[in-house]
This record gives sequence, C-alpha cells and structure tokens, in this order.
Amino acid sequence: MENKIKNLLKLVFATFIIGTSFQVLANQGNFCAGFEEGYKTIKGDMVIVPICPIAPITPIGSTDFREGIKAGMRAANR
Repeated sequence: MENKIKNLLKLVFATFIIGTSFQVLANQGNFCAGFEEGYKTIKGDMVIVPICPIAPITPIGSTDFREGIKAGMRAANR
C-alpha cells in the first residue's frame, strides 16, 4: 500500500513539473516575441536583435508580450 502511494505521489509531482515547464516555455516565447518587436520599434526592422533575456515575473494586469516589448525598447535605448 505504501509503495502505491509513493508511486502516485511521484506521478503527481512529475506531472506538475512537466506542466509548469510547458507554461514557463510558453511565457518565454511570448516575452521574446515582444522583446524582438520592442527592439525593432526603436532600432528599425533591418537590425540584428540581441539574444532575448530570461522573462521576469509578469506583473498583474500585464502580459508576457507587453513586458517583452518594454524590455526590448529599454535594450534598444542603451
């Protein structure tokens, strides 16, 4: 019985980790798309965009894409 509970807990934990990983990767993709758009807004379309930074925690009321645009514009102004 104890072995079954341990296996069930391992399965639940693994499912949680995999689900969280997919969510983080999706957020990073949206952030990077926004970063590229924000960078090109300042520097123009014919520019090589630097590597996208790691997405920060998105504030309440914003989106990953919007935060990426702001980060891209800040990077282009440096």
